[in-house]
Amino acid sequence: MKFEFIGNAGGIFHGSKGTKILCDPWIVDGVFEGSWFHYPPLKTKINDLQNVDAIYVSHLHPDHYDERNFKFPKKIPLIILDEGPNFLKKNLLKNGYENFIEIKDMQTVKFNEFNLTLYKPFTGHIYEESLLGNLIDSALVLNDNKTTAINFNDNTPTEKACIDLKEKFKKIDLAMLNYNAAGPYPSCFDNLSEKEKYDENKRILKRNFDYLCKIIPLLKPKSVMPFAGSYIIGGKNYKKNNYLGTTTWDKCAEYLEKNLNNELNIVCLRESQIFDVTKQLNEHKYEKLNQKEMNDYILSIKKHKYDYENDPMPNIEKMIDDIDVAKNKLYEKSKQFKITPETNVIINIEGLKINVLKGKDKKRTLECKMDNRLLRRILDRKSHWNNAEIGTHISFRRNPNKMEPDVHTIMSFFHL
Repeated sequence: MKFEFIGNAGGIFHGSKGTKILCDPWIVDGVFEGSWFHYPPLKTKINDLQNVDAIYVSHLHPDHYDERNFKFPKKIPLIILDEGPNFLKKNLLKNGYENFIEIKDMQTVKFNEFNLTLYKPFTGHIYEESLLGNLIDSALVLNDNKTTAINFNDNTPTEKACIDLKEKFKKIDLAMLNYNAAGPYPSCFDNLSEKEKYDENKRILKRNFDYLCKIIPLLKPKSVMPFAGSYIIGGKNYKKNNYLGTTTWDKCAEYLEKNLNNELNIVCLRESQIFDVTKQLNEHKYEKLNQKEMNDYILSIKKHKYDYENDPMPNIEKMIDDIDVAKNKLYEKSKQFKITPETNVIINIEGLKINVLKGKDKKRTLECKMDNRLLRRILDRKSHWNNAEIGTHISFRRNPNKMEPDVHTIMSFFHL
């Protein structure tokens, strides 16, 4: 078994008999409402990936399923989690894809030389208390009776899940683990000073790295690959790169090497490089990323325009009326999910502050502000609140500065 890296969470598993399973093919820059870019820039094109035997799509986020450029022959089987509500399957069906290999949570399915096992989200939120939590992620285990690799992508396992996985699969040859905290915090939170944003950036990264140091000894893999969450912000939000909740895989690898035992093999790959999972061998010489070159590249793409910036300015009165309709629908959705948040979510539009989600604590607020053209798109379902958040397009002011994950999850249903 081999793994060929492309970028972020994308790559190809090569089986011992030649089967190729493509994972999460985000190739074209500009996901999350235009702001996410690959670094290093990719040479791979969608047309280079047509000759595969199956495609695993872990979840709906556009750095895993880029609807704009998901253009593959309809005959190729798509491996997806069979778990509801299945937003991913609904979207794929809408785009004409029907050849699914649907796998239930913890179920194993034979595909050529591979045994494929899928897992639903291991927890609502790995670091915060959450009732609603993660609705969309999955993780994939690939086993060929000799070698086992686990692609966790964004589905970070709990300690108990690690113990269970180790007990079930015995020998884990490669664990591909997420090390980042992709999202709006702290880069988009204007209640923080610039120094506080830097400090929170360091705290969050150390928290994530320390958690990997806790769970890796439970999984006991031969090799670990810091995986998923490699991106930079282009366009007018480029300055937010200074305090994103993520960093390069090199930084993660350095921390793991320093804080874990020497027997563990830390795998870092560049685009098109291959790791032989069975032989535990990197087939290419790896060169670390150059921070100065990355900073120069960020400056070179700062003038990139987001799609919504080309829209005409919306009618404010009409938008305020539509926010009232969306607010009522959001209230019904929160009742459906049996969520009563502590936090009041307020949208600031032209200085008018509209409470769109009422919380139990009148003093606890999350104020949100964004380009009116993007807000119009969100209301009309041409853009998505969660993608706008992760893409750093929404500015927040939080009082007190305490996260309530379910509030951010329920806001994904804010639209007409």
